[in-house]
Amino acid sequence: MAQDGTFSLAAQHLFISQPSLSQCIKKIESELGAPLFDRSQTPVALTEAGQLYVRQAREMQRLHRELVARTADLAGLRTGSLSIGSSRTRSSCYLMKPLLEFHKKFPGIKLTVVDRSVSALREAVLQGQLDFVLLYGPLPEKQLQSVPLLKERVLLAVPEGSPLAQLFGGRQPVPYPQISFARLEGMPFIKLQAGRVMAGIYENLCRQVGTRPDVVLEATSIIGAAHICSEGLGATLVTDMLVRSWEWSKRPIFFELEEPVPPRELVAAYGAHQHLSLAARQFIELLRAGS
Repeated sequence: MAQDGTFSLAAQHLFISQPSLSQCIKKIESELGAPLFDRSQTPVALTEAGQLYVRQAREMQRLHRELVARTADLAGLRTGSLSIGSSRTRSSCYLMKPLLEFHKKFPGIKLTVVDRSVSALREAVLQGQLDFVLLYGPLPEKQLQSVPLLKERVLLAVPEGSPLAQLFGGRQPVPYPQISFARLEGMPFIKLQAGRVMAGIYENLCRQVGTRPDVVLEATSIIGAAHICSEGLGATLVTDMLVRSWEWSKRPIFFELEEPVPPRELVAAYGAHQHLSLAARQFIELLRAGS
């Protein structure tokens, strides 16, 4: 209810009927002697007592998860669980091989990967719902600690049929040739939706060189933009991690940018007051070793 705002949505997410949910909430309110929700508005809002209840309930959940994690540590990676938060791009390009390797070494550990937006990942790890999440540093939150994993370079990808690609006969030169972002003036381009890190890099490049490509599509992920680029719709920005790890059906031509673009540092982030389980520490070391 605190997340969904309506009884009907909350009941759907809990897979119970709305009357059953209402009865459960009324029972809790009766025990506490105070209403948890202000039902006079839509969506319903938490009362002061409701806010206190949610905070304490989340803390109880966090303590339970920490107890489970610390108990699992005693088993020495023979049993337990590990939940990792990531974006779709990093799950597909960065986590797949380490997940397989970790499972082979520690088959008794149940692995879960949750793909969410950056803001949702931050909220989930702060609430202790995930062992750690993959984010880009530096992190502004003092409630989070982080372990550096790798630094990613930003590259330009253009379809093999693009005039820029045809400068090299549609074949990838090695090393990557350099090109100015200004060369993309008026050319078809696939950018990421506002709020994404790569969308900010795109805007900075446009301001830096005073150019404006012809944006034909706004994608929700780097993988989505890269796939559409490979099909010939337009150029886009990618990372060297994606170039190395993604299994391309059609491979674009990649360029380094002449303009300075700071590398992006990928980190494993977890709550500053959260117990980092032995399984989580082992997996992070596996990621660092492969970077």
